[in-house]
Amino acid sequence: MPSADPEPFVLLATLSDPAAADLCAALLRSEGIDSRLRGESLGPYRLTIGDMAATQVWVPLSRFDDARSLVSEGTLGEFELAEPGDGVPLQPEARWSALPAVLGALLVGLALWLLLARLL
Repeated sequence: MPSADPEPFVLLATLSDPAAADLCAALLRSEGIDSRLRGESLGPYRLTIGDMAATQVWVPLSRFDDARSLVSEGTLGEFELAEPGDGVPLQPEARWSALPAVLGALLVGLALWLLLARLL
């Protein structure tokens, strides 16, 4: 039985402080709204200077209006609220879409390596 497509996430807000973005996500979770954070400040090489410190908060499309009203009431510092339709919907499962191609390339590489090892 095919599974249903996951609900797309849309951009809710861009915050200049990664800690404020964490607070925003916690506020949303406390109200039962799932959220995702994206930004350079969250990676292994945390860049927290200027625009590189900006962290985006993404929420499910169906909960966008609830999340927007909840965040606009809070005091999270400086942030830009996105308008409905801003940004490209975030597909949480998109990062796994290249997995079959990568595994196929690894198998072909392994087969070639074994073939060359036998010839030499």
